[in-house]
Amino acid sequence: MKFQSLLFLMLLLASCKNRNQKETIKADNRVTTTEVMKDTFESQQTFSEDKLTPDYNKTQRFKREKLLALEDKKEALKDLVSTKTFSKETDDYILNYRYPYLNEEMNASYKTFNNYIKETYLNIAATENEILEDKALLCDTLNIKRFMDKRTIDYKLFSAKDNLVSVVLYKENYYSGTVHSVYSFDCINYNTNTSEFMTFNDIFIPNAESEVLTIINHTITQGLASGELYYECWELSPGDFQVYKNNFVINEALITFYFDDCVVCPSYTGTYSIEISTARFKTLLKKDNILL
Repeated sequence: MKFQSLLFLMLLLASCKNRNQKETIKADNRVTTTEVMKDTFESQQTFSEDKLTPDYNKTQRFKREKLLALEDKKEALKDLVSTKTFSKETDDYILNYRYPYLNEEMNASYKTFNNYIKETYLNIAATENEILEDKALLCDTLNIKRFMDKRTIDYKLFSAKDNLVSVVLYKENYYSGTVHSVYSFDCINYNTNTSEFMTFNDIFIPNAESEVLTIINHTITQGLASGELYYECWELSPGDFQVYKNNFVINEALITFYFDDCVVCPSYTGTYSIEISTARFKTLLKKDNILL
């Protein structure tokens, strides 16, 4: 577990670095130009380096606020889905969880959903061990006080049809010794008629992966051309698509895919999700699925 935790953080940082190599080269050239301009115009005091670089703190804050402000259907579905909470604070870490809970009085078989949430996200002993192992990897032999770990889980609730509960759980992690938090996402689609979880293969026809990936990347390419929401992002790789292809929620006539930081965008800008109309997937959806 120690190795996996360290490896995850290392891979996350490496991913951002490798995938932004092109942007880094551009940034380096920009700095060189800035230095020349500064030497030339320093006496006139007309040059401002701030004007040449994007405000990453601002774009990261906007990215986060856009996620938190997203409207969902918690109020409309409050009889079916309630919000449970868990919190714990120690000298080393804070846990603050909000998660969905299906009303088992309406249907006893909803226990499958609630058990999944409990086993996947509420294994507090495992979380505590992971945090302690992460701290041990810091090799802090002087027992210097470091930043407190903070793990937060919250969720947004959606529904395309009466028999579908679609949930995105977003996890905000503050790692010891780091400045900014890291976001990751898990999506759950649950058929309340059959009490079964639904995956990519339940929604899309066989062998649809390549075409769905093409549609996602076309959407990203259009966003890049706009120069706004997808600033400094990149297309989704086939390997990452296989990892995240089940990470989608369904809301009315939209399918939204969610990606962790540094999968399609750096942590400081861009977007966490790719929103696509179900109409664009019309020929790729199974004829008997609950969307039709």
